[in-house]
Amino acid sequence: MPSPLISSLPCATERGRIVVNQFLQVPDWPDVWAVGDCAFVPDARKPGKSHPPTAQHAIREGKVVAQNIAAALLGRPKKAFSFTTIGLLASLGRRTGVARVFGFNFSGFFAWWMWRTIYLSKLPGLDKKVRVAFDWTLDLLFPKDVCAIHDLPYRRAFSRREQPNDAVGNNGHHPAAKKQAAAPTTSSR
Repeated sequence: MPSPLISSLPCATERGRIVVNQFLQVPDWPDVWAVGDCAFVPDARKPGKSHPPTAQHAIREGKVVAQNIAAALLGRPKKAFSFTTIGLLASLGRRTGVARVFGFNFSGFFAWWMWRTIYLSKLPGLDKKVRVAFDWTLDLLFPKDVCAIHDLPYRRAFSRREQPNDAVGNNGHHPAAKKQAAAPTTSSR
């Protein structure tokens, strides 16, 4: 989903995205470039169509736009963007997925495993990859943990001072209950 900020810009848009040329430049704005899901990037092989706003396209667009900005600054010819989708993958739930890679369709556990493998390979840094791989491996070996902690809306009204710090130390009584017990009562006789 493109940013709503785009509609406020003084440049042409198509389907909520900034229209760019084959070099990823904004027409009529030669020093402005756009890529990713905010850019309507024309597909030279399919006139009137655009490249999909997916991460695999955005990564390649970023590389091309960096080269084109450098080329513009150095007075060299710019490179047109062209890329063919490698594949599409989606996780559908617990150990099930769908995939289309190089025109071949997959589903089930194998597609889910491919999605996880690609996702893992895109994570930055070896430490994150190892942590996520370890967590996913444990998830395969052991059942789902059913323990959950919820922050209920009515609990947010209490401040930290009013909540008991030590239920055993104060014999299980909440400080607010002590205040009520100590307050004098008026009764009519």
